[in-house]
Amino acid sequence: MLLSARFSIMSCEQVMNNTANIPHKAIARIHWIPEVEGGRKYPPFGPRYSTVARFEKQAEKWPQEAWSIVAEFTSKIDASSCVEAKISFLTQDAPAHLLERGNNFELYEGRRLVARGEVLKECVEQSSQIEPRIAGTKGVT
Repeated sequence: MLLSARFSIMSCEQVMNNTANIPHKAIARIHWIPEVEGGRKYPPFGPRYSTVARFEKQAEKWPQEAWSIVAEFTSKIDASSCVEAKISFLTQDAPAHLLERGNNFELYEGRRLVARGEVLKECVEQSSQIEPRIAGTKGVT
């Protein structure tokens, strides 16, 4: 099977400027796969990370239809190699329903599976702030 994808090189600043206006965001828990199981030697350094995600709900479309996400880490990595992050798609055209609570995803670097994640809650952008929201509610506070 031939795996191909189109990539564009963007600086961290360009990535974050590009995602600043994307309304669909979520909070997710990400588990980094250890190197002995084929994952990364070390989890990513820095506050942000971007890569290709394979969502369980679209597994049959992988890799022909793949979506890049940006993760902004909101916690430190714990003893079980898990971290919480605010995630969003790199583009506004991505299917927002994939960021609904309970959806599972995998993160890839090329063909290598490096992490698994689960969407914990959706976020709703109001003004210039992002507020968490449980899926299925309409801005109830």
